[in-house]
Amino acid sequence: MRWRTIKSTGLPVLMIALLSLWSISPYGLRIEERFGLEALFWLRGPIEPPPGVVVVAITKHSAKALGLSDKLYEWSRDIHGKLVENLTQLEAGRIAFDVFFEHARDQAGDKHFERAIRGANNVFLFVRAEREFLDVGGQMEGELQTLLYPYAPFARAAIGTAPLILPKVPARVNRFYLRLPGHSERSTLHAATWLSEQANPALAAEYLASLPVMPLLNLYGPPRTITTVEFSQVIQDPSSVAELIAGATVFVGYSANQQPDQKDGFYTAFTSPQGLDISGVELAATAYANLAQGQFLKEWLPAYNGLLAFLYGLVVYYCSRRFAPLGSAIAVAGLAISMSVIVYLCFGFYQLWLPWFHTVVVMTLLCATVGMWLRSRESDFQQRLLHWAFGKYLPQEELQKLVAGKSLPDRRDYHHSVCLVTDAQGFSRLSEQLSPAALADLMQEYYYNLIPPIRQAGGIISDVAGDGVIALWPHLSPGTSWQTLHAVVKKINSNIDNFNQVHPDLQLPTRIGIHAGEIVLGHFGALDHHEFRAMGDIVNTTSRLEGANKMLGTRVLLSEECVDKEDAQLRDLGRYQFVGKNNPLRLFTLWESPEAELKGLFEKARENLEKGDLAQASEKFQCLLKRFPEDGPTQFIAGVLSEIKPDSEISHGLENGIIQFKSK
Repeated sequence: MRWRTIKSTGLPVLMIALLSLWSISPYGLRIEERFGLEALFWLRGPIEPPPGVVVVAITKHSAKALGLSDKLYEWSRDIHGKLVENLTQLEAGRIAFDVFFEHARDQAGDKHFERAIRGANNVFLFVRAEREFLDVGGQMEGELQTLLYPYAPFARAAIGTAPLILPKVPARVNRFYLRLPGHSERSTLHAATWLSEQANPALAAEYLASLPVMPLLNLYGPPRTITTVEFSQVIQDPSSVAELIAGATVFVGYSANQQPDQKDGFYTAFTSPQGLDISGVELAATAYANLAQGQFLKEWLPAYNGLLAFLYGLVVYYCSRRFAPLGSAIAVAGLAISMSVIVYLCFGFYQLWLPWFHTVVVMTLLCATVGMWLRSRESDFQQRLLHWAFGKYLPQEELQKLVAGKSLPDRRDYHHSVCLVTDAQGFSRLSEQLSPAALADLMQEYYYNLIPPIRQAGGIISDVAGDGVIALWPHLSPGTSWQTLHAVVKKINSNIDNFNQVHPDLQLPTRIGIHAGEIVLGHFGALDHHEFRAMGDIVNTTSRLEGANKMLGTRVLLSEECVDKEDAQLRDLGRYQFVGKNNPLRLFTLWESPEAELKGLFEKARENLEKGDLAQASEKFQCLLKRFPEDGPTQFIAGVLSEIKPDSEISHGLENGIIQFKSK
């Protein structure tokens, strides 16, 4: 029992705890970002980007419109100088280039670009960061990060330079760097741009230092969601974008509007179905907008996420173990929906990312499955225990009702049933002779010979009291019941004969009564004591039949309700009326005498009796008694006829062919 408790409680809790720890491991967090975060972005959908952030996109379309090469490195810096001048005239706030100007090119173009940068006094230039793995003795011992700065005259003219580093492992961008890895004092391009705009740089720097090195990107939508204008449009028709540029922070870089044109793309939750990724410059603009609006995604400490998953898993497991299958399914579905709604609301309205994939998907499926499986196993075990404990006392159908319910069934079933009652002759004498233990052992062996034939034939043991058994066949058809009953009676008689041979000094000759009629089957009782039994007149009448064996000198008595009258093995004993009963019954017994002559003579005498010819009947039964003095029915009927007095109740009954019993 202790091991069962450990398995049903301790192991599931341990499983939930291990899964919670896994969910906050590096691999678990990576999976949560891959599936959980993407699902939340998908559910939320695109949102309006903040104003004041514009991407100037370098595309093939712009190159063609300006008559320039598709290859950016062949462009003269003169065109970039023109871009900066136009943006300055349009009163752009800050200009950040996601373009690496590494070397000098044509002198006139470089000079023009340098003057434009210095004149604008609001330009940030991109610094390239390169990583080189150190190979020591054929093994990777670390990495060396090198910063490549833009062409010195450009760098001196700009108000700042900064690297743009976006994590791209595993092939998906969910976060952005605020500071250069390994250089906590060096801000990245979007962070440096935002910092330069603040009225109190020192306070803003403290705020940046308080944030994680890699916060989560709050993506606004698919590619080109951030306000985007063509490079050529700013050069050729600046007035058309004047309202967008005025006061805005501008990021300049590659940003294709078609997948084949992409030179710089990053896979995100909003990568378009056509395969178009979000460009690096748009992600830089997104990171800047998150900082400017304070809308980057916030997240709990991993320990809090693990605790949330653990508590949720426990509740799901409890519900799946506590309730029935349908109730469990409804409860678990309700929990999953409720938790999903909470996670979504926190994500959409408070920019708080809570674990959804591990908490709702993994925990729900695993904990609910384990809980329902254990509940099913426990239920099966309890049912087997109940069947083992009560299967000897209740019919299977009734036992199933008890197993399915939590209390005794209220409904009682009405049946046309066959009832069999047995009684052991001499039981009272043996109970006085034997000790209780010896009597119990003897009766246990006796019932082992008596009950199995009944159960094997589909009978229900309704009651076992002392030396008697009451058995029922609730759905046995009257027309075919004798086919079942004949085999049962024959087997019981054979078993009891063998029992008596084994115990010659402790014999228990057994009498049997069988009758059929309407009964009610159910649980009867009050307070804390109930019994499953049959109610109806047939139980009492069958008991009377069993008792009449003693008077008629027979072992088995059957009513005409449950016999096949054409069966040659049955002996028609005539009609009898029990004390206190209004309706007489025709009784039958088995032919046990080998004398063929007895059968014919008895039937003729019985026919005279039923016709009301009492004198003739009395004469024939007296003759029968002389020839067959051991025949019990003949003895009884001859005795009744010999006591006939004129105008007596017996004579009036016999005139109708009905023999009345004087006692119960």
